[in-house]
Amino acid sequence: MIGAAQPIGQVKVMAQLLKENLQNGWKAEETLIVLPDEKMLLPVLNSIPEEAGKLNITMGFPLSSSPMYNFVELLFDLQLSLETNAFHFRPVIALLQHPYLLAITNDQTNTFRKNLIKDNLVDIPIERLIDLPPICKQIFVEVHAKNILIYFQQIIEVIGSNATISDLDKEYAFHYYSFINRLQLIMGDDLLVHESRKKALKSFQRLFAQLVRAERIPFAGEPLEGLQIMGVLETRNLDFKHVMILSLNEGSLPSGSSKGSYIPHNVRKAYGLPTSAHQDAMYAYLFYRAIQRAESVNLFYNTETDVLGQGEMSRYLQQLISESGLTIQEQVLHNTIQPKPWQEILILKNEEIMQQLIKLTLPQGKRMGLSPSALNAYIECQLRFYFRYVAGIKVADEIEEDLDNRVLGDFLHKVVERFYVRLQQKNKSSIVQITDFEKYEAELMFIIDEVFREAYSLGSKRELVYKGQRLVVREIVKRFAERILELDKAYAPFHIEALEREGLVYTAEIDFAPHTINITGVIDRIDKKEDVVRIVDYKTGSDELTFNTIKSLFDREGKRNKAAFQTLMYALLYIESLPEGNSVKVVPGLINRKNLFDKSFQFGLYMERERVQNAQSLMPAFKDHLMEMLNELFDPAISFEQTKNLDNCKYCDYKSLCYRK
Repeated sequence: MIGAAQPIGQVKVMAQLLKENLQNGWKAEETLIVLPDEKMLLPVLNSIPEEAGKLNITMGFPLSSSPMYNFVELLFDLQLSLETNAFHFRPVIALLQHPYLLAITNDQTNTFRKNLIKDNLVDIPIERLIDLPPICKQIFVEVHAKNILIYFQQIIEVIGSNATISDLDKEYAFHYYSFINRLQLIMGDDLLVHESRKKALKSFQRLFAQLVRAERIPFAGEPLEGLQIMGVLETRNLDFKHVMILSLNEGSLPSGSSKGSYIPHNVRKAYGLPTSAHQDAMYAYLFYRAIQRAESVNLFYNTETDVLGQGEMSRYLQQLISESGLTIQEQVLHNTIQPKPWQEILILKNEEIMQQLIKLTLPQGKRMGLSPSALNAYIECQLRFYFRYVAGIKVADEIEEDLDNRVLGDFLHKVVERFYVRLQQKNKSSIVQITDFEKYEAELMFIIDEVFREAYSLGSKRELVYKGQRLVVREIVKRFAERILELDKAYAPFHIEALEREGLVYTAEIDFAPHTINITGVIDRIDKKEDVVRIVDYKTGSDELTFNTIKSLFDREGKRNKAAFQTLMYALLYIESLPEGNSVKVVPGLINRKNLFDKSFQFGLYMERERVQNAQSLMPAFKDHLMEMLNELFDPAISFEQTKNLDNCKYCDYKSLCYRK
């Protein structure tokens, strides 16, 4: 008698014992594996050792537990997701990743899936799916409710007849095809044709799932050859020398009493109808009959009960222990818990890492050097900087359906940038006048629509429908943009020097690098009025405008203002680009959610509650701390360490790698 944690634990220890005994003289034809829980069949088949040779499966397997059931459920979800000739991305991605399609198309669907993620297509138009292999052309089409069974049959037939599909999967396909065929004969054309397409499909999906759950695949093999795998009912009047029975827990053997009757227990008992006692007696007979003449019996049960305390050891095992008088060896499989002490992760800077660090500072593709975001990551956590920029561990790309602060900020940046780009093209001048802000609402809405179309690859021909989150985000972007334009109108006239300015580089020479270090970034906006230049950074979060000292911006332990650090870094890039002796006032600042709608809005940053009137006076101290940090970054003797400030780990993409969940 062997107890193991969870059903899979039973299967693995059973397979191990079976392998050992087959090597020591057991014959496969004289060995029986009994599965009271039919869902255990697939784990058992995947764990049977090679020594068993051929298998004979004699039992009913639930059709709803087969991979084909999951595939058909995805087809239902696909058709239910159809809106205006476009499928929602979730069922499309799930189908493209399904093992059946990957096997049949030789992994072509996986490549197509990556392209969909790259284009961020939340709603995938049907015409986009035309270039896929033939089976996909059958799947990704609009189907009316009355034709849904024919649709399933055609697809299942293609899958079942494909040479790359395993024999077991072909068996699933055959029984699913037969089941749908019977259902079609019974129901005819009465598939709720008078309702809307979506309502008809939803109603039929529930009915279909209910009917499938009652279906069993009647596996029938050659009883005189191979290892025998049976259900409980199939063991009647059969004797085997070696018997292995799994899932000996209450609810599996005996199975839970059936409640599929309107007749109460007392009425059934009074009129001699079958009750749960009859069912228990039947299973008790089958259990003791299976082990009656066996030479060796291995009984397996799950030692872990569920949250309600149900699923304890079967009453039949308790009877054997207490009443049988047989010699029983009781064993419990368990894994000894050996917790390892937490160790801080240190990444030593070897020659390869140092070379990779140097590469980060050199012009390569679109990157001109280290960015303020990278430096922010280094200050907050050296290990995060290593994972992201040195080791190049990237977060897996996904289709962005939820419109979070990052997506919202990206939309706002593009909308404001394009408004001023179009304004400059229209006026053929970079001077912005008060009159430019008259009747701009239609222009602004056109730009917002354009940005949404590009973000979701909708194209100019498809109708743009705002609903759900998109409707909310459009309104937020509109209000943010209108408020920014109101403030700009009050500030006008002014000259726009640059929008999304790239190419400004700060170069530094440090002791541990063979050449100068480049730092660069993209500045949202630079504008000028009289002798004041504003460095504008748009933020949609609640970033603070105040910071204590320049040193606090580089402090790893205390509370630091990373948005202020980034904006001052942009100011440094701009100031370094000015000719010597230029005394222009440079005012860096944020336009964010927290201060944008204040009636007393005043642009700029605040150091020790004093507004920064000119960032040029802060640059000597800022550059000193920056050089100190760069020397530390490129010092081979200083390792990459984890941050001590756990608040920095809350939203980190790499917290699972360093056990900071």
